[in-house]
Amino acid sequence: MGAQTWLTYPSAISNKLTTELNTLADGSVCALSAEIDNSTNQHPFADFQLDLASLTISSTTAYVDVFAVPTVDATNYPDWSTGAVASYHWAYKIGTILVKNVSSTTARANVQECRIPPGKFKVAVRNGVGASFAGSGNTLGMRTYALNSA
Repeated sequence: MGAQTWLTYPSAISNKLTTELNTLADGSVCALSAEIDNSTNQHPFADFQLDLASLTISSTTAYVDVFAVPTVDATNYPDWSTGAVASYHWAYKIGTILVKNVSSTTARANVQECRIPPGKFKVAVRNGVGASFAGSGNTLGMRTYALNSA
């Protein structure tokens, strides 16, 4: 088997969560995104970029967990509730974004090489920054990619 290399991103970053993040309370899980169809590309990896509007984070252990919730039959999704974290949420966790502490300013952070399903799925996040997100201006963007086997 030859060496593996990263393929370049096939497209620009695309926001998957926007208004779902508005005023998301600390410790809470947001609503699921619109459906993401990875059936054609079947990229195994995604990078996520989190942009949070003006807020104050005093915790040095601030984070946001990222979840990918797949559909196995291409139509129906598992039950998902917003708000408090339930044990079933953790089955879908694909990454954690570490967020730098900021004071009354925006925050941007990334997580790379998250494994994503080969078919249709939706994403969500859990707020662990120690404060509620701002009422607007928050986004979670995603770019998918694959490996090239030489």
